[in-house]
Amino acid sequence: MYTKSFMTLSLTAMGLLFGLTTSQEALARCGCPEDGHGQPKVAIGLGESFPVAVDLAVDPSWAVYEFERDGVRYVQVNDEFGDVRAAAGRIDDTFWVMPIGSDADRVSVPGDAVPAGQGVVLARTADTMVVRYRSGGQTRWVIRAP
Repeated sequence: MYTKSFMTLSLTAMGLLFGLTTSQEALARCGCPEDGHGQPKVAIGLGESFPVAVDLAVDPSWAVYEFERDGVRYVQVNDEFGDVRAAAGRIDDTFWVMPIGSDADRVSVPGDAVPAGQGVVLARTADTMVVRYRSGGQTRWVIRAP
């Protein structure tokens, strides 16, 4: 009888641990800005799903964040689920595409060809403008000075 109770307790504990693990994973993908307990998700900055930064996007389906460190400015675009889509760095008038985000191969910076079609401005600051283009079922980005 002791063994049966211990086995039941062990299975219950394993089930609880599995539930906690999967619920954290589901929570991380939900696009929620908090952890399910009213606490903000912990995020540092560039590359994070929900960084501690102001969302500059005018469209609620997207998030645009700017960061600065050691004189280098960065801009990052996330979708509504927190997935990083594109990022670029900038020092003065020099821009470069960061190798992060699912659309990293579809980002244009000054000096690159601009995608065909009508662009939609997602964010504009004094230093940077982020424009989204739709072409052939794909999203393309232009990140440049305004």
